[in-house]
Amino acid sequence: MAQHWTHRGGGWLPPRSPRPGVIPLRPLGPRDILGGVLTTLGRYGGRLLGALLLGQLGGLLPIAVVAGAATLASLTRTAGNRVFVYTLLPSAALFLLFGSALATALAVALLRPAVLGRPVTVPGLLRAAVPRIPAVLGARLLALAAAAGPGAAALAAGLPPHSLLPLAPVALWLGVLFALAPTAAGYEGLGPLAALRRSAALVRGAWWRTFGVTALAGALAPLAAYVLYAGLGLPGALLAPALLLPLPRLAAGLLYVDRRLRP
Repeated sequence: MAQHWTHRGGGWLPPRSPRPGVIPLRPLGPRDILGGVLTTLGRYGGRLLGALLLGQLGGLLPIAVVAGAATLASLTRTAGNRVFVYTLLPSAALFLLFGSALATALAVALLRPAVLGRPVTVPGLLRAAVPRIPAVLGARLLALAAAAGPGAAALAAGLPPHSLLPLAPVALWLGVLFALAPTAAGYEGLGPLAALRRSAALVRGAWWRTFGVTALAGALAPLAAYVLYAGLGLPGALLAPALLLPLPRLAAGLLYVDRRLRP
């Protein structure tokens, strides 16, 4: 296919890459990815936050039922502590996992319209994200299990905790290798195991780049939350935790798009 050139300012320059949405449709640099995250939050942040809060509210209702039952049971001296430990704490942990999976699924659902510059709605985001939550959650749990597996096996074998330090690089390598698995599960409709294989294929040859982008996005999330809190006070403090969830997921999503755009 012949390449077209554009004459500008007395010289011949190749045309700019098309940019219908938040990123140019070409292989991306770290600056493009982080800039795309900020642009996405600026254009779609309100709808993303609304979908996240509504989804978390729906997940909170079963927790509230369990909490009420645990509170009633705790009125008895003998069963109260057992009910609290065996019902309320695991339910709270499941809610946190659900919130993380929901944020990832929503970020993935936002990818295609954000990249193409299309409008989105809160109900539309939820309809696209909710069915993929089980696969996204499964991929995230498998990725965590793979990263923590060597250390857990060493502890199960009776090794002292300080002996796990040499395994830290292995855990880090595996964690980055599978960092794109939840995004792949949501975007491509893959099962958890297939998503892990897809992430490994995409990260292969770009491990350091993946590590750098994800680490920087993870560091920017609490910084942005602090700025929000400092600028808005109590309303910012209420919004800040919601910002901590989608920002790193959006960065992973745009990094995934970048890996897909590359030959």
